[in-house]
Amino acid sequence: MASATTANKKAGPGVRRRGGGKSRAIYASNRLAAAALDNGHVVVDFSISRDPADFTLLKTALADAGPKSGPKTAGTKLTDTAVKLLAGAFEKVAERFLRDAFTVEFDNLISEYRVMLRENLAKGDDAALKAALNRARLQERILAGTQMADQADACVLLGLSGANPSATMKRKEEKHELLRFTVDGRAAYPLLQFDVEGRRIYPAMSHMIAAKPAHWSDFRLLNWLTRPHLDFDDTPGAALGSEPDAVIAAFEREIEPEVHG
Repeated sequence: MASATTANKKAGPGVRRRGGGKSRAIYASNRLAAAALDNGHVVVDFSISRDPADFTLLKTALADAGPKSGPKTAGTKLTDTAVKLLAGAFEKVAERFLRDAFTVEFDNLISEYRVMLRENLAKGDDAALKAALNRARLQERILAGTQMADQADACVLLGLSGANPSATMKRKEEKHELLRFTVDGRAAYPLLQFDVEGRRIYPAMSHMIAAKPAHWSDFRLLNWLTRPHLDFDDTPGAALGSEPDAVIAAFEREIEPEVHG
């Protein structure tokens, strides 16, 4: 949750804010200040009133976005169309101003907020939190150690049109034919699942994706595919092309529920 006011207030540590909770300042500049509350919310205060350049920007943006017509004579009422155009112009001005004025500020704020989260998590003694952190670290290691193809590369590998790689690969994902992850904000596909010579996804992949239990995440399946296995000279992922039936059989044994006598 974030709130914004036109006051440029600095919310320092211990300041009482909203519902009596204490706050901890996490970022402050001439334009913007942010504080994290002890109830988990974040309050953001920003100002557009102190810099004369702000008004120059607003004036210029309004002139660019407004209707291109001559001045009206005194006493002339605006038509409904003119009112709508003016309202749209103000909306564009606000959007452009906030984007141009605060993009860098909010990037810096988000960076500082992440630092604060890491510091707080490092001090945590909650078992569930530690387990979640361990899973996140494991996922990062798995992705970092796996060769990936982006959407454009995936289309090339599959011999598909690259005119709209996002839509093309989305169809593959919706059919559950392959594993897809997000790396640095972009779609990424493990290279091991591509049959480069046949310009296709190994059919064994869709079988395993469909068969994996509900408690198996895509990360867990990727981890299994990339770890050495006694049934193969290398990993199951490396055997997808040469021993697909053996990979499927090994996977089905892996996901088979344990039976306790």
